[in-house]
Amino acid sequence: AASGERAAAGARARGEGTGLCATAPACCLAPPTADGAGRRAWPSPAAGMWFIFDGLGIFLGLMTWVLFAFADWVVVRHVLISWFWTPTPWVPGLPLTGVGTFLFVVYQSLLALAWVSHVRAMFTDPGTVGESRAPASLRNSRVCKICDGRWKPPRAHHCKTCQRCIFRMDHHCPWINNCVGLSNQKLFILFLGYTAASSVVTLVMLITGAVCWVWSQQSWSDAKQPSGVALLCSGAVAIECLAAVLFVWDFLSEQIESIQTNCTLVETYQRTHGERSTFMTHFRSVFGEQWYVWPWPYPSAPAPDYCEPAIPDDDGPGWSDILTAADDDDSLGIAGEESEAVSAMEMPTSDSGRPILRQRRE
Repeated sequence: AASGERAAAGARARGEGTGLCATAPACCLAPPTADGAGRRAWPSPAAGMWFIFDGLGIFLGLMTWVLFAFADWVVVRHVLISWFWTPTPWVPGLPLTGVGTFLFVVYQSLLALAWVSHVRAMFTDPGTVGESRAPASLRNSRVCKICDGRWKPPRAHHCKTCQRCIFRMDHHCPWINNCVGLSNQKLFILFLGYTAASSVVTLVMLITGAVCWVWSQQSWSDAKQPSGVALLCSGAVAIECLAAVLFVWDFLSEQIESIQTNCTLVETYQRTHGERSTFMTHFRSVFGEQWYVWPWPYPSAPAPDYCEPAIPDDDGPGWSDILTAADDDDSLGIAGEESEAVSAMEMPTSDSGRPILRQRRE
């Protein structure tokens, strides 16, 4: 009897009966791989890869690649080759001095990491919920009407563009033509970080090249003027990189704050958050346990706990939040409360046997 009372007290402490998960059964973890037995996920690409056919997202994704390529061409053609060209190259096929070759390798590595991070963030499943039904230990579970009545975990949201419920969805980013969720948040952060680093290095190389050119002139009357194409392209890339640094820094700071507070952008608007601990605990839940995999652009997040509760903020929603909730849902690209319902298995009934409908804030 005493052990039964302790078990009941533990269940209450863990939130059973309040929409929280009392335990973490196997079904609350990530689904098996594509060839695993018993997977109940709806059709999705194998190995966690997918692609969203959205016109705006495809255009912005391709434009990102074009901007990478344009900056690379300008730096190599008008900075590295102009300053470090040699008839006796240090590496065959690369007409640069040893210093130029070193700068070339470093710059290409940064751009490659930024580009691969972008590609992986674009083509990686951000966190499609792989379980169709909630575990028996979860009370007051929700289902998504748009997803044919599939289980909608507490920290999942339905993306209107991806047409899926995404676990720990942060937002839908048209620049990567994909949602940012638990499975690709690391890739998105690496894309932002490596893009910012590449932009800063590009600006430094352009400015250094311009200063060195001015310093090398004996007199302005005899100075050899650079070509108009070089000036135009260098100026365009400088503006591009400056805008990229300002643009990316804002998103990167938001992602760092998201990890620190264990709260996605969607949850910030809805005034909820996940279970909070230390920054490194939250960081490892996105980047993985092994430090040596953190810098590399491939998914390494641990298996998700679909039963992780969405905890309301202490201050709770204000009247202005309630009045603008629908606008927030539209701006974030998620389906609102009208798209969900209490699971039929969990729906309470009155004495007459008729279901009692509940209003729940997502």
